[in-house]
Amino acid sequence: MMNVVPTPAAKVEQVLASMGITDPPALHLDEIAKSQNIRVGKKELPDDPNLSGLLLFRGEKRAILINTFIHNTGRINFTFAHELGHHFLQHSPTYFSDGQQGFRCSPEDMQTGIHSKETEANRFASALLMPEEQFYLSMAGAVLDYTLINNLARQFYVSKHACCNRLLEFTKEPCIVIRSQGYLITEIRASAAARRKLPALKQVPPGTVSYEAITAKRNQNAFEVSDSTKWFLRPNSSIQLYEWTRGDWEHGVAMTILRW
Repeated sequence: MMNVVPTPAAKVEQVLASMGITDPPALHLDEIAKSQNIRVGKKELPDDPNLSGLLLFRGEKRAILINTFIHNTGRINFTFAHELGHHFLQHSPTYFSDGQQGFRCSPEDMQTGIHSKETEANRFASALLMPEEQFYLSMAGAVLDYTLINNLARQFYVSKHACCNRLLEFTKEPCIVIRSQGYLITEIRASAAARRKLPALKQVPPGTVSYEAITAKRNQNAFEVSDSTKWFLRPNSSIQLYEWTRGDWEHGVAMTILRW
């Protein structure tokens, strides 16, 4: 009989239940690794910025190495959980070097998950660090905004990027999150109610609140009414749209939340 590997979410439920973890799982990542006899190393590797983490196999032995060069606890936790995902999901190795094999994961793998195994490992990491029941109870009744993102990111020891993506999975209202480098749109994510509503934009549209905030390098303090025709490219759009933009202006990146 074929050995069927559970989905990332189902496997996370098994892991948490077997270890009796009911508080934020980020506090227990070392325990989870130890339960699987996985050795863990954390080291600053500034000369290898394209490495986030490694999962190495040598015979029956397993080891995880995490690059802590970027001092962001949330990102380090996500890398750790991502490598655990490759292990628990029984992924076949894609990295081979000096008699070792396993996975070598980059920051791009953590953020985009272009390849199917990386996507699955990202889903495992998200579900492990922000378990559905715990996370949903914490966000229930709140509007997806920067206050909620910041509070839950702190509560679950994750990055704001990962927290926002998880919020979009459970938000019932139509919400879209747009990430940009300058005016160039680098990523668009949407809640279920807002999928396929926004055209495939490449640039932040001139005349939007976001465009003005990016131009002035100014963080907004709350949602502002926006001209929906600029975003949806429909001259007669009747959507009452609100947008809120904040940025890391030193690095030229911004995030915009659209809701209606």
